[in-house]
Amino acid sequence: MEPRLDEPRVLAPYVRVGFQDGTLFLGFGSIRRPVHDRALWESLLRLADHFRTPRTRAEARSFLDGPCGVDVDRAEAVMRLLEDGNHLIPAHTYDPADRYSRHTLFYALSGADAVKVQLRLARSRVVLLGCGGIGSLVAVTLATAGVGELVLVDADQVEPSNLTRQFLFTEADIGRPKAEVLARELRRRNHDCRARPVVHEVGDGEDLEHLPACDLLVVSADSPGLTGMVNAHCVRSGTPWLNACYVNDIAVWGPLVVPGTTGCWDCRPFTAHAPEGEPELAGLMARINDRYQAPSNGPVNMLASSLAVLDVLRYLGGFGTPSSLNRRVGVWSHDLTLDEQGAERDPACPTCADAVPLCEGVR
Repeated sequence: MEPRLDEPRVLAPYVRVGFQDGTLFLGFGSIRRPVHDRALWESLLRLADHFRTPRTRAEARSFLDGPCGVDVDRAEAVMRLLEDGNHLIPAHTYDPADRYSRHTLFYALSGADAVKVQLRLARSRVVLLGCGGIGSLVAVTLATAGVGELVLVDADQVEPSNLTRQFLFTEADIGRPKAEVLARELRRRNHDCRARPVVHEVGDGEDLEHLPACDLLVVSADSPGLTGMVNAHCVRSGTPWLNACYVNDIAVWGPLVVPGTTGCWDCRPFTAHAPEGEPELAGLMARINDRYQAPSNGPVNMLASSLAVLDVLRYLGGFGTPSSLNRRVGVWSHDLTLDEQGAERDPACPTCADAVPLCEGVR
């Protein structure tokens, strides 16, 4: 976000300063700037303090030239240190009374126009396939972030075993449809979010056709063949979509498929399958896998859902770069190593070779 030179700006509330190992640090986290030149320390700190009140660039330069008595070259160097790393934000950006104020600071941290990001989210519709351990967490995080509409698709009812990780459900909800209970809970947390339950199983492509058009579709359900079916539907309809799941103790999200721009689910193989031309081995594998029950765990669900939601917000809000663009990412929870599978577009992919990029402004 490039500010106007005459626009009053203020030191962002997320900017802290401190010394460590003989170095002055301006900001921490992704905006951290080490300042080794001791000659800049005092003037930089005085300027940062000056920007606690909204100032234009001209006013700041006048302060450096006047009361600070800083020479021209050093004054410009100090100004650049503050301007080049999202340390200064437009004066109107942060309103602590606004419910989204802390998210606003996060968007500004990425250099985005936070007001525009929030408006884009409010105008967005997301369809969620699956309201279980990951889907319910995705839903509540998007709803409380200000996404305008969520369509919650799930045919299951709340069961006792769900309560270890599906935290929006209670013992009193056992036996009730997950989608309806989840919609109720989302409305309790943000009345501005339109939560629409769809108690229906998605069994084929026709079921997908009956769902409303959306800006993004998120899949956390684990029905066999569902991801391939969703991918074909989304590429055909030009709908971006994202998968979020877990593989035992690995939290997984991606790829974020943007038809015509990124690769799709069929461009590269992501999952293991039975060997071709080996019917006996395939039969044995099917018998073994038929008894599989996923060891679902709350912390792993939370890890997958939170990182997936961050990419959803980045994509819908138009700030930063989603980490799952053209790749499927996994965090191994037992040692916190990162794994990834490339998902670049294959020009010969039978599913998406003819897909065209989405028009700007579709979201």
